Amino acid sequence: MDTSYPSRIEQDAFENLCIVSELFQQDLNIDTTEAEREIIHRLCILIGTRAARLSICGVAAICKKMGYTSGNCASDGSVFNKYPGFQKRATHGLKDVFGWSCHEKDYPIKLTAAEDGSGVGAAVIACLTEKRIKAGKSVGIKA
Repeated sequence: MDTSYPSRIEQDAFENLCIVSELFQQDLNIDTTEAEREIIHRLCILIGTRAARLSICGVAAICKKMGYTSGNCASDGSVFNKYPGFQKRATHGLKDVFGWSCHEKDYPIKLTAAEDGSGVGAAVIACLTEKRIKAGKSVGIKA
């Protein structure tokens, strides 16, 4: 079972969760009751929420360690870009870590999708690293 399963399960908006029923019947040959489908649906929401919150741990740790109080963080990947509600859950995770009380549009650290791919991100990091070296600042490497 890949990431598309919980994604499709979460998107099932029907009261009887008929998409969940079809997925389990057609792909896994498992009949489910409505109560089981509700549990499966809720579990997928919890797993997706946990994944989103775990995804921001590195961002939050770097921001705290470096003393960043605002900025933008671009994320590359199909889960961030396509999983239902993932970006919003990750953003709310940052809110909880930093204790922001403002409206979401005013969060000082923004998460956005990096549509240009990881190559652009690597180029930006290389440029920023060179800038830090020229300024005599640490780049995390001890010589």
